[in-house]
Parts: sequence; structure tokens; C-alpha cells
Amino acid sequence: MALLDIHIHAKRYGTRTVLRQLALHVNAGELVCLVGASGCGKSTLLRLIAGLDTDYDGHISLSGRTLHGLSSDIGFVFQEPRLMPWLDVSDNIAFGAPNSPGQQERIARLLNEVGLAGHAHALPKQLSGGQAQRVAIARALFRQPRVLLLDEPFSAVDAFTRMRLQDLLTELVQEHAITVLMVTHDLDEAALLSDRVLVLDHVPGPLLASLPVPLGHPRQRDDDAVLQARTDLLHCLQAAHAL
Repeated sequence: MALLDIHIHAKRYGTRTVLRQLALHVNAGELVCLVGASGCGKSTLLRLIAGLDTDYDGHISLSGRTLHGLSSDIGFVFQEPRLMPWLDVSDNIAFGAPNSPGQQERIARLLNEVGLAGHAHALPKQLSGGQAQRVAIARALFRQPRVLLLDEPFSAVDAFTRMRLQDLLTELVQEHAITVLMVTHDLDEAALLSDRVLVLDHVPGPLLASLPVPLGHPRQRDDDAVLQARTDLLHCLQAAHAL
């Protein structure tokens, strides 16, 4: 049984259908990237899985249990960090969670894992864009979700920071044994990170393709197999007229 099982019969905004007859699954421990043309419903799909939008026809289940609304088993990292500017890093990470024994130790451990040891009392305005997104990732991991959703999480940072954050994500997936579904427009990123790439058509409907990337982690960006995976993905998107 897949960890995450998704069947969206229809999702509409008014008279416009965004998703239709879309079925996909994510297995435990997978890092799956979701790609497709702008406006094809990738971010909408993540919102449905996260329970941020429940107005759709279909069902989503986690380990066979139907999800209704928000769940602590699902973590979400947005394109922007969305930190509370009046809270320091530590309070942003624990935002909304009841105070519990060992909480500060957990926060310190997460900050160390994301490379921000010593920043617990910094305010968001004192952080770079890449540092703020690291805090957002730590916040998502704080509740120990089973599935982490990421919506183009590195799109707003420079190229060098993006590469560092990609490497960080790979390390965290291994460290936390977490399942990841990530939206990206970057084909290099999808080939570098994914165990599998799901391709959405620009016309609402079933998945266009599910492309395995049978390579171990960590991967080198200039590895021939990674470059070939990117080429295969590019050809698939070109055939779908997504590019």
C-alpha cells in the first residue's frame, strides 16, 4: 500500500476546472518531484493534500486513512518562508505547538541540522533569504510529519544558495526518514533530487508520465546518469508541449 494515495475527480475554481481525473501515489521514503507547465494545478494539488483547501471531488488517504482538513502528519514549506516578523527563530519554529518538555533541545537540534546553530534568538529581518527558508524547513519538521510537501521552496534564492538548500534537503530526507512531494519548475533540480518525477499535463487530466530516477543519494550534479535523467524529463515535457 502506498503511503499517500490521491484521487482527485475534479477541482474547480468557479467554472474553471483545474484538476480532473488525477490519480497518483507516493510511497514511504520516496522523494517525488511534481513538474508541469505553469497553471497546470501543481500548487493546487499540494494545498488539497495539506488540507488547506477541502473543496474538491475525490479523496486523499495516508496509510489507508482518509484525510479531512489539516493534519500534523503533513508538513508544508511554501515558496516564501512566511515567518512571523515579531517572533525570533526559535518561536517561529515552534509556532502553534504547545510548550512541551525538551522543546528547546529539539529546536536546537533542528537548527543544527539546517545549519543555523546559534540563530535561535535572531529575528527574521536579520536573516538572509536562504537562512529564512532553512527556518521554514525546520518549522515544518518540528511536528515530525510523515509527509513533507514543498512548493518550489528554493525558487526565490540565488543559484548558489539553491544548490546548498538542495543538498540540505537530501540530507534531511535521509536523517528524518521522511516522505517528500515537491513542486519544481527546475528540471536539473528534479533530476538531482527525485526518486520519481510526476509530470502533469497542461490540460486537466490524468498524469502525463511517471518517470523513475533509479539513482542513489547523494548525487553529483555533473554525473552522466543525472544529466541523462534531466534529458529524459526534458523530452517528456517537450512531447507534452509543456515547454
